[in-house]
Amino acid sequence: MSSTSLTPIAVFQLLQLSIEETVAIAVVCGFIGGISIGYIRRRIRDRGEEELDLSTIFDPDILENAPTERDAFDEIADRHVDLIAPDAIEWKTRTARVGDTWTSTLYIADYPDYPADGYLNELFTLTDVKFDCTIRLVPKNQQQARDELQKVADNLVADAEIEQSVRRSYLQDRAGDAAATYKAVEAGQRVFSQAMFLTIRAETEVELQDAVATVRSRLRDYPANISPKTAICKQDLALQATSPLGTNTFGREAVALGGAVGALFASLHRPTILEENGVEFGTHRQNNSPVVIDPFARENGYAMFTVGDPGSGKSFGAKQQFLRSIAQSEDRIGIILEPLNNWAGVAEALGARRITVGGNMGLNPLEIKPTPEHVQRVMGDDASPFNEKKDSVISFLTNYFSLRGISLDDRRTTLELAIDTAYRNVGITDDIATHSNQSPTLRDVIEVLDSIVTDPESYIIKTTAEAKKLRGDATWLIDQLRPFAPDGRYAPLGRSTEFEIRDEKLIYLDLAQQEGNVGGSTSLLMQLLISLVYERSKESEMEVVFVIDEARYIMQDAASLSFLETVFRHHRHHDLSIRLVTQTVDEFFQHPESEAILDQCAIKQFHHLDGMDETWAAEFGLNYAQMRFVQDALPGNERAGYSEALVGIDGEWRGIEVRALPKEAAVIDYDPTLATKSDRSRSSTSNSPNTTAIADLD
Repeated sequence: MSSTSLTPIAVFQLLQLSIEETVAIAVVCGFIGGISIGYIRRRIRDRGEEELDLSTIFDPDILENAPTERDAFDEIADRHVDLIAPDAIEWKTRTARVGDTWTSTLYIADYPDYPADGYLNELFTLTDVKFDCTIRLVPKNQQQARDELQKVADNLVADAEIEQSVRRSYLQDRAGDAAATYKAVEAGQRVFSQAMFLTIRAETEVELQDAVATVRSRLRDYPANISPKTAICKQDLALQATSPLGTNTFGREAVALGGAVGALFASLHRPTILEENGVEFGTHRQNNSPVVIDPFARENGYAMFTVGDPGSGKSFGAKQQFLRSIAQSEDRIGIILEPLNNWAGVAEALGARRITVGGNMGLNPLEIKPTPEHVQRVMGDDASPFNEKKDSVISFLTNYFSLRGISLDDRRTTLELAIDTAYRNVGITDDIATHSNQSPTLRDVIEVLDSIVTDPESYIIKTTAEAKKLRGDATWLIDQLRPFAPDGRYAPLGRSTEFEIRDEKLIYLDLAQQEGNVGGSTSLLMQLLISLVYERSKESEMEVVFVIDEARYIMQDAASLSFLETVFRHHRHHDLSIRLVTQTVDEFFQHPESEAILDQCAIKQFHHLDGMDETWAAEFGLNYAQMRFVQDALPGNERAGYSEALVGIDGEWRGIEVRALPKEAAVIDYDPTLATKSDRSRSSTSNSPNTTAIADLD
């Protein structure tokens, strides 16, 4: 049997006493208890036992140090609170700190009565400001909206008739606008309630102020002409209203007709680039809309360059653009030039004509082709294809001597004389009609030099004193051009060109035998092949897409840049789109000619590039945000499924995500070493591009 203890009050309640009686008894018991405790303490004192003196064990310094220790405990308590339940947002009058980011939220107070189509274009093209824009459109009841608009128009008309001051004109104009709006709704225009909020973000308050000023300027200027206002003391409500999943807790709605909504939606097309007859470079990283660019639609040239670190996705993107450009039009020729065998899979998958250069196949630096009539019609009066060709030959030989560590100096005039004579001997002059004759070779030039040594008097201009110098120069040049002789290192470059690219639609100029050596014969052959493609583009009426991968091999040789600059300066006259692919940007600024080449590139595309610092950003006209985007761009990887890049045309920059269709990826990633022997044999015997493979990409 368990026992239960009861308090005295509980006992009295069990005795069924009244409340007053219970309280009285409790007071009496308390009084008696107090007397008993006092009696016990006196008995203890009478025995001689001393009470404990607390002052003997209490340190007075504790009271002096109490404020400091109290602050320390408060700080620890605050840290514990922040750790367990940190403050997510710090609210201020005009701004808020959300985590480590500063924000300021604006709302639109007044809208234009008749907004222009795409009136928010300038806002959505901002790439150096981070912001969220939320526009809330809610359809209103059509009948109710009609009644409200009619009431507003009637009230304005009545006010205008009553008003006798200058305000009457203003009221009449307002009444006319209200009546026009009412008529539009009567005619079937839908009515919406509209609210717009913008949350601007930055890493510091100072950067936030600049960003807000930029957004305000874009919205106040044409074509937007709207009035953004800061949500003063209501940043919390405005930030909630910016959330696309929340409700409009802030309010501030306006009435908008269907036409105004259409003008608003037109703004979403301008942030991207949608050019007719273009190809998709990627999707806009912010709104996922396609970025479609036509390199042949640029007024300042069709050239472009793509740059990025190894593994950044630059080669993948360049290959994808090449595939899409060729598949997009049947009237295009595709030519690939690269020294590392990285495009072999794309070339073989498309059935391109593969020409291995650098072996025993002849390639003539002096070859000249007739200029077609359609090109002659657009040439300037001072244009001379013959002089242009001789300049390219001199540039090639200057590069050759430079690679050998030799300078031509004043022997250049003798070399030019030998080249002119070699052309004249086969009947080729400045007359375009003679350019169909068989072109001379470097061995013919050597023969001319030999004749100068034998009979220098036949080549003098004024005095016989020239003969000695001519003989000495020619002797020296013959010795230096020995590698082009039949048994020399560059013997194939001393013969006539032994392959034809005139009738090919897809060509792969393979320099893999050079093993990707910078300088040496690699840059020499690349210069020759660029000249060959340039001549091919002059003959054709079709557009030519010419990709040069590992372009740094030719950009580093100052001797070859003069001719290359000429090609870039005139490429658009021959519908030639040269696309340089490289890993670094410094080679574009080593020589004046390379900077001129860069200026001719109307399209620039940056993948992830660690070397993109403030100096290079300033050279390319990138602001801080765009520079950081290039530094932090996502390299291509299978897990993410895309790579990031910054593409710029005509001074406008867009951040894009580069994705490939499954069939595109199959062509880009095609490895010819894994193909069956029969597949390789069939591909090598094919003389025409694999049109089926191209068509499958559509």
